[in-house]
Amino acid sequence: MRTRVRTALAVAVALVAGAALAAPAAAAAPAKGAHEPRWEISLAGSLPDGAHLNSVTSAGRDAWAVGSDSHYEGMPDGVVLHWDGGEWQEVRDPALPPVYYWNSVDASSPQDVWAYGWNYDAEFAVHYDGYEWEQVPLPELPGGVSHGSARIAAEDGRVWLVGDRYLSTYAQGDWTTQDLPSGVNILDADARSSRTAWAVGGFAYAGRESRPVVMRWKNGGWRETEAPDAPGLRLTDVHVDSARSVWATGRVPAADGEGLAEPRVYHYDGHRWRDVTGPVAGIFADAVTGDGRGGIWLSGDPHGWEGPPVLWHYDGRRWTRHEGATVTAGETQSYEVNGLAPGGRRGGPWAVGSYERIEGTTAYQSELIERLQAR
Repeated sequence: MRTRVRTALAVAVALVAGAALAAPAAAAAPAKGAHEPRWEISLAGSLPDGAHLNSVTSAGRDAWAVGSDSHYEGMPDGVVLHWDGGEWQEVRDPALPPVYYWNSVDASSPQDVWAYGWNYDAEFAVHYDGYEWEQVPLPELPGGVSHGSARIAAEDGRVWLVGDRYLSTYAQGDWTTQDLPSGVNILDADARSSRTAWAVGGFAYAGRESRPVVMRWKNGGWRETEAPDAPGLRLTDVHVDSARSVWATGRVPAADGEGLAEPRVYHYDGHRWRDVTGPVAGIFADAVTGDGRGGIWLSGDPHGWEGPPVLWHYDGRRWTRHEGATVTAGETQSYEVNGLAPGGRRGGPWAVGSYERIEGTTAYQSELIERLQAR
């Protein structure tokens, strides 16, 4: 048995990881030759042991990634990293609150960056205006609860923070919060304008059939809208290209009722949801982002995978499997990719997560950032 040095949040991610699924079509291998996309490591192993990145965003040539490490005697310590177009540097701003885990980051521009995190006593939201970070007080929720492991989505003039059954919206200096019915659990949100946003999750309540939940921000409020027709489906991630192109990933119970949940991928074309899961086999972490050409990239390491990180590309017609870069060749290592973001004109998407290097019977966790190189 190996000893694993990992953060509590990384363990939580592993517990909800997906497993293998039956596919209606065969996967295609990446084409060999000059046009084959190549993932390269941008940062790895520079932070203290236990480092793990949860989320990444980009705007212009800049990018930000957030997570945690175990800098203080094994205790978690929040980490914010900034890519300035040439290198990654840790943000050490005294305005940042004492966060144990930064859970989510999003930017509408280099002058409008938001992050959400928490420690064991409180939750925090911060904003960067291109010059300095500032803490933004969060709304007080009923009963003193928090948004949980919430996701944040930012567009010019508006920010959405979604977690569990609470959907909070920030605009013109004020928060408003919508409380959803018991049993609803919202897990992710994304937006492409200050007028349109999407949030996904699931409904599960004793004695009632479980189902997916899709919420849409329109005309100044959240409303539940059509979801994929798949009883038991729990949606986990969403990426919005436009009002007529939305992608969502999730999981359904195992066919035998006993195994690990089976992954699903859906696309909304403005009229209906279509299952495009295809041959994405054994998704471990299912972060999703656009490729800038109407398709998507998806992380998809098999459960229990020890080997290069696996990323899948879907161009609207077929899936292609790609292997990410490894930190050190020849050593036994495992990788997790838990956050993806578009990379802009000077490179392909960003992928963040962690890897484990094994020394004897102990596996040490470190941060990982990779980028698909521009063709």
